[in-house]
Amino acid sequence: MTTVVKSPPAPLYERGENPAAALEAVFRHIAATRMAGVSILNPALDVEAVGFRPWRDDWVGVLVTPWFMSLICLPGPASVWEPESSGSKRDVELPSGSYEFLTAHEDELGAYLTSSLFSPMFEFPDMDRAREVAAAALAEMFTPAEPAAAPAASPPAPPPVGLTAKLDQPVSRRGFFGAFLRPGDKS
Repeated sequence: MTTVVKSPPAPLYERGENPAAALEAVFRHIAATRMAGVSILNPALDVEAVGFRPWRDDWVGVLVTPWFMSLICLPGPASVWEPESSGSKRDVELPSGSYEFLTAHEDELGAYLTSSLFSPMFEFPDMDRAREVAAAALAEMFTPAEPAAAPAASPPAPPPVGLTAKLDQPVSRRGFFGAFLRPGDKS
């Protein structure tokens, strides 16, 4: 018996191209096959990649499906990702801060990162509202975080007076013992 080794399909997108169309094609296929008939699907929604843009060496955007909305990161043309198992965690720095992503893999896409925003999607009445929320979430993530306010400076301490002032001054041994011998020095 001959064993046929099936090679994985070629990715649907070139790393230099915007991956939105490839993501939509892959997840529409998943919706029609693996997710068909699953009770968490919102029938008012479709699959749409929202706002994909280059970020550093990768592509970042939001993927809306009838069962989830997630921030997605795919490798760009110059990006080198270390192989990781699906489900392992990785932090991604965006202008608004650091976000935790999980690694995932689809044969037609290769490795990608996903950070869940909503799941399931029943709170969205239609695709327009889901798209609007996806765009707003992405806009927030690409808005630089406000720098932390510097703590208020405490007022300077008043200069020492009297005995405290003298204790803060360097004193020789002779001066120290001599202070006990001088009459009239009361501070």
